[in-house]
Amino acid sequence: MEEALRAKLLATAALTELVGARVDWGVRSQGATLPAVVLHLSADVPTMNLDKPGAWSSARVAIDCWGRTHKAARDVANVIARPAGEGGLHGLRDVLSTIKFRTWVLGRDSDSDTDAQAVIHRTRLDLRVWYQL
Repeated sequence: MEEALRAKLLATAALTELVGARVDWGVRSQGATLPAVVLHLSADVPTMNLDKPGAWSSARVAIDCWGRTHKAARDVANVIARPAGEGGLHGLRDVLSTIKFRTWVLGRDSDSDTDAQAVIHRTRLDLRVWYQL
């Protein structure tokens, strides 16, 4: 699921125009080029029926959109949070790399941090990702 979701983001022209290939799971090196996107898997639970595991799994994914300015971080988040019909992940119903996906943006917040160069800004998107392998 993780590789397919990353590939979906990297196939989004409006996003790669902003971040290039800087979309990774779990890590962003201090001082690395910005803007960038970092994905975090915070929960991944298979559904259960009465007699066996269900076909779908439910995951929570946090997407950190980093930028040197608040606007840069927000602009990256806006591209990802667009409705699926506009190239984003909100309301996505698709098959990616043979995996069925259903995704929704559930929340969004912003804050800032520092690195070796200066203050950096983050907009975090929380996603619910239903997928079937």
